[in-house]
Amino acid sequence: MSRAKERAFEVVRGGRFLPTPSVLAFGVDGGPLSERELDALRWARDAGYAIAVFTHELAEPVRAQLAEHGIPATVLADDEGPASEPDAPFTVAAARAEALARFCVQRGTTLEHAVVIAVTPRDCEAMMSAGRALSLNGAGIDAAMTAERTFFPREMSGLVHALNAAVAMRV
Repeated sequence: MSRAKERAFEVVRGGRFLPTPSVLAFGVDGGPLSERELDALRWARDAGYAIAVFTHELAEPVRAQLAEHGIPATVLADDEGPASEPDAPFTVAAARAEALARFCVQRGTTLEHAVVIAVTPRDCEAMMSAGRALSLNGAGIDAAMTAERTFFPREMSGLVHALNAAVAMRV
């Protein structure tokens, strides 16, 4: 490879190869998923992603909504995950990162092959531990500074656009 091509690669990609992600994770701490968000999740499913959804609220309504729409996602509820274990040394944010690591191991992959969309500040540690990172406005300054791309808040269809960007990383 010529020197000019090497420099161009470093500028465009930061000098590292980016693996194709196989795991998609994001939080839904602000209520049920909209029809547009569910459509974007169907595209992610069809692209071959293993989908994990973080929630701080009760997990059953989210599980029921995803099942009703044929989206095979694993809901990682804060009150059921690593933070709920006896004497767990995890904060909620760290517990989400640990739950994502366990989810990746169950799928036979690593965090390097995960793309995480930070929707709230609780998602930041999981996002920072993943191979690819996207965030929504409102997820905190750490998320905005770390993410490859930042999107509008969820209320302004930011999650839909972030899910579409994640699908584009896969195909």
